[in-house]
This record gives sequence, C-alpha cells and structure tokens, in this order.
Amino acid sequence: MIEIIQSKHWIEWLINIAKFAFAFVPVLFILLLIPLERRGAGFIQDRQGPNRSYFRLPYFGKIRLFGWVHNASDGLKLFFKENYAPHGVNKLLFLLAPAIPFAVVLIAPAVIPWFAPMVFTFGEEVIRISGQNVNTDVGLLLLFAISALSAYGAVLAGWASKSKYSLLGGLRTTAMIISYEVCLGISIMGILLLAGSFRLDQIIAWQDAHVWGVVAQPVAFFCFLIAMIAETGRAPFDVAEGEPELVAGFHTEYGAMQFGLFYMGEYSHIGINSILVSILFFGGYSIPFVSTSTIQSNVGISLGVLAFVFVFAILAFLHLLYRYSRYLKKSSYANKSAILREYSLYKIVGWAAAALLLAAGVISIMYFKPAYTLIDGQAVYGIGVALGTAFIQILVLLAKAVFFCWVWIWIRWTLPRFRYDHVMNLGWKVILNVAIVNLVITAFIVKLIGD
Repeated sequence: MIEIIQSKHWIEWLINIAKFAFAFVPVLFILLLIPLERRGAGFIQDRQGPNRSYFRLPYFGKIRLFGWVHNASDGLKLFFKENYAPHGVNKLLFLLAPAIPFAVVLIAPAVIPWFAPMVFTFGEEVIRISGQNVNTDVGLLLLFAISALSAYGAVLAGWASKSKYSLLGGLRTTAMIISYEVCLGISIMGILLLAGSFRLDQIIAWQDAHVWGVVAQPVAFFCFLIAMIAETGRAPFDVAEGEPELVAGFHTEYGAMQFGLFYMGEYSHIGINSILVSILFFGGYSIPFVSTSTIQSNVGISLGVLAFVFVFAILAFLHLLYRYSRYLKKSSYANKSAILREYSLYKIVGWAAAALLLAAGVISIMYFKPAYTLIDGQAVYGIGVALGTAFIQILVLLAKAVFFCWVWIWIRWTLPRFRYDHVMNLGWKVILNVAIVNLVITAFIVKLIGD
C-alpha cells in the first residue's frame, strides 16, 4: 500500500519538492557514463579515446576536458541531424518507441531510498521525512515493473520499422526480457527472505543491522548481476542489436536524436541498475560499522572526513597530471606544448579546489558541534544535521553505483558477444537453476534459524 505523505509544515513541503530533483539522476549518469565508457574503452584497448573537439581559452589554448568537449559535440550533432522515417512505417509507434526507455527511467528514482528517514526538530515540531518520494510496501516489485516497461520501446521500434532486421531485434528483446526477468526475480528472493520485506529501505536496514547482502547471498549476487547486465542489453548480451547478423537490430532505421534516446535510455538503465545492485547487496546508503545515529552525533567529523576524501581524490588526479607532464616534456610529441598549457589550467583548478575543501573539512571538524534534544530517550538533532547526514548518505550510494557502472563498462569491453542460442541456454539452463537451488537452500536455512 502506498503511503501518501501529508505535510504539516512548510519545510516538509520544501524538502519533499526538492526530492523530485532525484528524477534527473539518470541524466547525470548519462553525462558521466558516455565519457567514462569512451575513455574506458580507449584505456582497455590501449588507445587515446575521444580527444579531438575542444574550445579555446586565452593563454591555456585548446581545452578538451579529457574528452568531455568531444562527447558534448557528438550530442549536439545528434540534436541537429535530420530525423528520417522510412516509407510505410507506423509513424506514431515509430516516433513513440525511442522515448519509452528514457521516459520510464525518469520514473524509477521515485522508488529508490536515497538516504535514511530524516527526523529533526524545527521550532517546536519534530518532523520526519522519508528518503524516497514514493513509500510503498512493494517498492522492489514496483521498481522491477517500471524497469520492465522499457522493453516496449525496443519491441515497438522493431515492429513499427517495417524491417525484418528490426523485427528480429525486437523479438530477441522480448525473449531476453522473458528469460532474464525470471532469473532476476528468483535470484533476489533469498535476500527478500532474509530481510522479510519488499521495501528497499527495510532491506538496507537489515543489511545495516546484520551484514551486506553480498556476504549473506554471494551466489544470488552473481546471478543477479549477470541477469541485470543481460536485461539491460549490454555486451556480451547485446543480441537484440547484433551488428554481424542484424545490422543494428531494433534501431536499424533510427538516426539523429531518435537513436540518441535509445542510447541515453541504455545508459540511464545502467545507472539505475547499478544503484539497485548497491541497495540489494552492498548496503545502499549505509556505511559499514557506521550507523546513521553515529553520523548524526559526529556530523562535523563526518563532513570533514568526506572533504578529506575529496582532497585525496584531487591530489591523486594532480599526481597523474604531474607524472604525465614530466613524460610529455621528455617526449617528441608535436603538440606537447599545447597539452602542457591545457594541463596547467587543470593544476590551478585542482590545487584551488583541494585548498578550499581542506579548509572546509578543518572548519567542519573544529566548529560543527551539533546540538540535540532528548525526545522519548532518543537524541533528535536540527535540520542542519539531518541535511548533512542525508548528503553524506546520498554520496555513499552514488559512489557505490559509479563503481558498478565501471563494472558494466569493464565487462562490455572485455568479453565478446555471445551467440543468441548461448544467451538463451545460459539464462534457462544455468542461471535459473542455480538461482532456484540457492533460493531453496536459503529458505531452508531461514526456516531452521527462525524455528
């Protein structure tokens, strides 16, 4: 049953409205994953990756932003290319199909718990705000139902294109969804038995109180990860596209931004699925051995440590810049002077950011001492502590998700595409049976321990 949040104070309205900004998290994953995949592919294949497009700044010269300008140029090109529809297609479905995967992904963040429920004092009132926009007892099922709707985009695109290659790609998408959704559902039943709930926030709470899901259910984790990659349609499971035999599969007849919507939908699904893996098997927004109450009572130290982590990441980035700069100075590259001028800008920005974050971390540790009020024997803090805690937990969840995004990319550029019959055999004859055996053993252990 869906719980409708009835706000009694304007601050609740304000925070609940601000939570709708999470709907744009898939867009942030698109902006991150496209450059990350192209640079990652270049790294794995020992080549440069996208680095041709640039803009000029006085003194610093050509600024490429490590390929970000190149990717922005490609995206801009897609917006201005002509949309073409072959003769005889069903134009309504042909135009609607690319929008479905991307539109569906924008709904999914409403079900995801981004932080632990915020409980804080504001004036004379104690206010509680959930970490998700939709509080439902069937949150995981609702998220799966929303994600499964994206398959309609590929199926409609294949049927409406009036092309045998596109139709075959759409049929393969249907077979993949049916096969791997079954594996996906059965593989997570073990963690659901342990947590005793379909609510994502309660699954996180169980892991916070006991152990991460990957430790309790390692077999289920690998089954879930493989099924999730297959359901997303990523290599080595991208048989619905199948360039060697289907030209480009279900999106053969699409170009310009219509193709771009399919492209963005895929990367958005990678981001949402990475968040889901993090929630089900890696504790979501929780930090090992650090509870929400511990973060709240030491929020100044927590924010300071977070700032120091960012400082460490920036210093590591600067170390790579200085190391490669020394290599360039000794090389015979014709454009090394232009690259060194560009790197000098990054060094200035990096050192300035590191200094600001270091100062912010020291100030936070020294002066951010939260006050609290005892209510029914529990410490309740103010809104500043609640927002600081939520900020930390959101970053923890996103950091885990970004790690799994890299796993998606790593697999994509390491393994070759499977043959279609091999994909079906893997789903029905291997993963499904392993997931069923794991579920039976888990149910036996849960019953034994429960009794």
